[in-house]
Amino acid sequence: MYSFIFDVDGTLIDSYDGITESTINVLEKYNYKMNNVREYILDKSVLDLFKDVSSKINVSSNILYDEYKKERLKTIYNYKFMDDAIEVLHYLMNKGYKLFIYTHKSDAINKIIVDNKLDDIFTEVISSDSANFKRKPDPYCIDYLVNKYNLNKDKTYYVGDRKIDILCAKNANIKSIAFGNIDNSDIIINSFKEMKQLF
Repeated sequence: MYSFIFDVDGTLIDSYDGITESTINVLEKYNYKMNNVREYILDKSVLDLFKDVSSKINVSSNILYDEYKKERLKTIYNYKFMDDAIEVLHYLMNKGYKLFIYTHKSDAINKIIVDNKLDDIFTEVISSDSANFKRKPDPYCIDYLVNKYNLNKDKTYYVGDRKIDILCAKNANIKSIAFGNIDNSDIIINSFKEMKQLF
C-alpha cells in the first residue's frame, strides 16, 4: 500500500506571499533590504535566511525568528489550496492510501485542515509545534511515521516543493515527489492531477 507524507507551504497550499511579507516586515525593522527574499526562502528556509542576515545586522537569529513568528500570525491564514489538491487528497484516501503531513508550519495547519473539512484525510499531522519535532532535512520525523505505522519505505513518498524536502526524503530512505524540476527527486510533477495518473 502506498503512503504519502505532504509538506504544506508551497505544496498543499500557496502561502508564500504571507511568508515573504512577514519576513520582509522583520528585516525592515532593522533597515535591512533584501531583493531575493522569496527566492531565498524557496531555496532554503526563513530560519536559514535569518541566520545569514544575523551577523550583518548584529541581531540574534533567534530574536529575528521570534519576531517573524509574531508577524506571521498576521498573515498565517493568507493562503489558498493548490489547484486540485483537495480533490486529489480525497482520491488518494478513497484508494485506501495513508496520508500524513510533516511541515515546518506551526499548529496553525490544524485549523486549516479543520476549516477545510480535511480532518478525516490525514492519519497524523506533524508540525513545528509537535513534540520532539526536528527540522528538515533531518529524517527523524519521517522515521517516526515509518516506524509507528509500519510503512513500506519503497512505497512511501514525501511530497514537497523545495530541495530540502527532497533531501529529507533521501535521508529517510523513502521516495520523493517534487513539484517542479528538483534534482534527485524520484518523481517530478507540475500539478496535483498527475498524482491520479501515477497512483
